[in-house]
Amino acid sequence: MPWEPPPGTDPAEVVEQLARDILATFTEAEARLLADIARRARAGREVPAWAAEKAAAVRELRLAVERMITQLRAEADTAAAEAVLAAWQAGSGAALSQLYEAGALDAGQLAALRDVIPGMDAAALLAADLTSRLEALYLRVLRWAQDAYQVAVAAAAPSQLLGIGTTRSAQRSAWDRLVSQGVTGFVDRSGRAWNLASYVEMATRTATARAWNDGHLARLDDLGVDLVTVSRTSDGCALCSVWQGRILARSGPAGQRRVENELTGEPMLVEVAGTVTEARASGLFHPNCRHTFLPFIPGVTRLAEPAEHDQVAEDEREDLRELERKVRREKRKQAGALTPADAQRSAAKIRDLQAEIREHVKATGLNRKRYREQLNLGHGPMQAARRRREGLAEQLAEGTVEQTRLDAVAAEQARRREAERLAAEQQAERERVEAEQRERERFASELRELSDEALADRLGEVGDDEVLVDLVLVELDRRDAEHRRREERREREQARREQQQAEQFAEYERLVAEGMDDQEAWAQATGTTVEALRRTEAIRRLRADGYTGRGFDELARAAYRDHVYEQYIAAEDATRGHMLTPAGEAAGVDPRELFTGPASRARKWASPELREWWDANGRMTFDEYAAWLLDDVGGARGAGFRTGGEDWLQ
Repeated sequence: MPWEPPPGTDPAEVVEQLARDILATFTEAEARLLADIARRARAGREVPAWAAEKAAAVRELRLAVERMITQLRAEADTAAAEAVLAAWQAGSGAALSQLYEAGALDAGQLAALRDVIPGMDAAALLAADLTSRLEALYLRVLRWAQDAYQVAVAAAAPSQLLGIGTTRSAQRSAWDRLVSQGVTGFVDRSGRAWNLASYVEMATRTATARAWNDGHLARLDDLGVDLVTVSRTSDGCALCSVWQGRILARSGPAGQRRVENELTGEPMLVEVAGTVTEARASGLFHPNCRHTFLPFIPGVTRLAEPAEHDQVAEDEREDLRELERKVRREKRKQAGALTPADAQRSAAKIRDLQAEIREHVKATGLNRKRYREQLNLGHGPMQAARRRREGLAEQLAEGTVEQTRLDAVAAEQARRREAERLAAEQQAERERVEAEQRERERFASELRELSDEALADRLGEVGDDEVLVDLVLVELDRRDAEHRRREERREREQARREQQQAEQFAEYERLVAEGMDDQEAWAQATGTTVEALRRTEAIRRLRADGYTGRGFDELARAAYRDHVYEQYIAAEDATRGHMLTPAGEAAGVDPRELFTGPASRARKWASPELREWWDANGRMTFDEYAAWLLDDVGGARGAGFRTGGEDWLQ
């Protein structure tokens, strides 16, 4: 026979009790863990080598925590799976009872359907999902125990060494920070952080509530009931309040629907606010939500009045929750106190906080839930929780169907663990391959920087490593291939140039044969101009003479400076140094400056002997010199740049 809660029990209380009995397992473990670490931290605190001895004791603590986690896993996994299956069965049974009370079922149908639970395969998946989420807690508990102990030791040692505090005060300040929060580090899918008790409570309450509602819906689906409504609670949040008293459909669109009144048989219109999926996506049944589904029977079900969200009331509840958390925090500090004085201080703070809670509930009218001020969140004695779970397990195990479901949960857990193991192995293999690839790429990059001789030396150095030898050979092959490609490109370019030159020469000969001037024929054949040809040839000849520059202008100026100097030396020799007029000598004119610049200045200061020399040999400006180079590049040097025919003596 399926598990059933006591008659008349509120569904929310069913879910609460199932969740609390799972929570009992974890909170008892946390309390044992805190007490054990406190006991170890208190031991021998006056010993000078306290920090070193405590650091060495971490290994002993780890073994103790590992033993505790083994026991915790064995008890909690089974209890969590049983709680989810029980919640599913309770939700399914509640749907039958609600339909019976609404007159949709008679007593015979109720009795016939009670032993058949639809959708238990889906319940097994929900149970496996919860146990997988709890699985992640065990490693965090182990890590937290080590971190907590090491932080306490690390916080004490520096204070001793620096002389700014005692071992006892350092212990107290470090330990207070740790025990005030308990085991922490749990983050849900929304990114919110929880401590151990709050996370387990949230996860199990959410999972069992989901199982209760899904079992309820599975029963309604089995009986063809498509419409449901959302229960009304006194503490609905902004996400849930909008759905209270509204009609939801398991399938089909939102909007008005024509249905049959179950009392009169007449058609009637109902307003469907949305689907169950849409409501869940918008936030209904969020973590710790206490709402449930109720079947909607047209003409029978009386909808609750839609309720607007009361932000003030929610803020007041959140203030109360914060006070409850502070009380639990101080109780953890009291339980893990290192000295009687520490415990007394925490007890005084607890009394002050509880006084604040009394004033708050008196001012707001809220119901004080004392169990939320307990470290175990009111799960009661561990023995009572175990008895309830044993009774639950015994009832679930009655009959092969329920046992099959528990076996399915175990199988799903094993499948998930194997999948996680394989995923971890695959990830490790990927990381290994990626690391090897990065190392090969680094080595190959280094090889590319080596000279050919150094690369040959490296081949001898890595002769025992086949992978590195292959990389060196690959680099050698790459260089050989690159060299071949360069040679092939050079040969292709050379062939192209030779072909082009042959075609240009053939065109040149054709044009000359037709009577065209040589230079013009060559310019036309090569697709350029006579001026460009002359400039190119001038550049070539000037570079051949040893001049340097970026183009014709720079090369010509360099050659012009030499030409002017040669002219000056020749003129000086011919005139026996008489190169200036008496006025020029008096004015201190440099005769070399007369060979460049304006002709008027040269006429003013040049001696008759110099002017006569210029008439015979010429005085060329740079522009004239450049034009001369371009006009007769082949004969310019050979003619000695002499012109003659000047009129300097006129």
